[in-house]
Amino acid sequence: MKLMLAFAALACGVSANAVYAERQPPGVGSVAPDFEARDLLTNEKIRLSAQQGKLVFLTFWATWCPPCRQELPILENVQKKLGKPRAAVLAVSFQERDETLREVKKMAKATGWQLTLLSDPSGYIAEQYAIKAIPHLFIIGRDGKILAVHSGYGEGSIDQLVGEINAALKTANEPPAGEHPPPPQ
Repeated sequence: MKLMLAFAALACGVSANAVYAERQPPGVGSVAPDFEARDLLTNEKIRLSAQQGKLVFLTFWATWCPPCRQELPILENVQKKLGKPRAAVLAVSFQERDETLREVKKMAKATGWQLTLLSDPSGYIAEQYAIKAIPHLFIIGRDGKILAVHSGYGEGSIDQLVGEINAALKTANEPPAGEHPPPPQ
């Protein structure tokens, strides 16, 4: 009987630990978790897996996050320089209030943003990527695998980000950011 109780306690302890294990963010080399979300500007459904063949810059941000407000215009420039056929910048709102998102939508439309603003009201996407702090950026290759992960934003972030974007373009046989691809032969 004691053996059965000890086994039951052990089994409960193991299962409790498994239930409370903290999810880890997907790492470099792993396939990016797929998701579907609504584009805040067009209301169309956007699926990550539909972006395969492009470089994807998936960032989690919020208006109340000063580093996010620094990173987002840089990613908008990345989208403009690379263009929609070569890249997709997907900016997922993180724990943002509905009224704030309405203001962001107005501002993005007025300024002609080209990046895609996504809504994650349930937090499902952030949960799939184990987001605990923002900004949090994943650079995803044309094959759907994660090439680089950035958490936070600081003084050296721009140089590091540019280097990783150019490395991602190189692995995709694309010219560096700012250069146009050669014409097809």
